[in-house]
Amino acid sequence: NIVDFKCTPLKKLYSSYHITEDEAGYRLTDILEVHFLEIPKLFDEDIERDENDPIVQWMEFLDGESKGVMEMLAEKNKDIKKAYDLLKIISKDEKARMLYEAKYAEISDQRTRIKSAQQKGRKEGREEGATEKALKVVENLLKMGLNVEQIATAAELPKEKVIELKKKYEN
Repeated sequence: NIVDFKCTPLKKLYSSYHITEDEAGYRLTDILEVHFLEIPKLFDEDIERDENDPIVQWMEFLDGESKGVMEMLAEKNKDIKKAYDLLKIISKDEKARMLYEAKYAEISDQRTRIKSAQQKGRKEGREEGATEKALKVVENLLKMGLNVEQIATAAELPKEKVIELKKKYEN
């Protein structure tokens, strides 16, 4: 997993996990591993990093913001050079570049839709909570014997709504 956020509390750029039995610590297999490469940790000064580590080089390449960084990494690492050479070829292909840009735009749109839906859900939740609270206040004020006008003012509701609720609670 190459992630653009910090997903583990560990002070490491990358980590690997295996399936082990909880009590005995027996490792089930060496075949199944889960790896996390946390790109933002590249910029964390508290985390030690070895510039000659191939995994660190790949992380820097994947985060490469400039052609210069990519070229420097390609000179250090023959596998990165192969990938960089291929990337240069693909980026010259207008159709491949358009497909990439369309895919990137779709991912961005999807993130925007998710964020918008989350914000809408939070707003609806707050509104629903406020409504429930107002109804509970009206119920309590009715039990205390306040008149409709006082309750409408206190609960910030129209008098008609308070009258409707009063009838409901009386039944």
